[in-house]
Amino acid sequence: MLISFTVYGEPVAKGRPRFSTRGGFGRTYTPAKTAQAEKNFLAQAIKFKPETPIETAVNIKMRIFRQPPKSLSKKKLQEIENCEHFPTTRPDLDNYMKLIFDAMNGVFWRDDSQITALYAGKFYDKTPRIEIEIAY
Repeated sequence: MLISFTVYGEPVAKGRPRFSTRGGFGRTYTPAKTAQAEKNFLAQAIKFKPETPIETAVNIKMRIFRQPPKSLSKKKLQEIENCEHFPTTRPDLDNYMKLIFDAMNGVFWRDDSQITALYAGKFYDKTPRIEIEIAY
């Protein structure tokens, strides 16, 4: 089976967990920007979820499209159009993937440990989005 969908908007990478000793006890929490980005992602993706979370092995293809920086030269913008220039700056690809997997955990599949194969890439495009294909 194959589930394929696109989530529009500027991709957000997962932020590092934060630590607090408020109230005398140490605790870990997710930064507000990360929590909001997970909610926003899931709000668009939820209409494509399976009836019940997938229980088998999952293969994922993920393409993350960021808007090109305004500071790029015309030459670099042309290279982007020709698929010759890719984002090599932060955020890291794996941090985008972590946010997406955490948002989909328990909704699309039982646990992200079920992911057995993955293709992921980050690209530039005028329309920021995340394209996802889930095969199971």
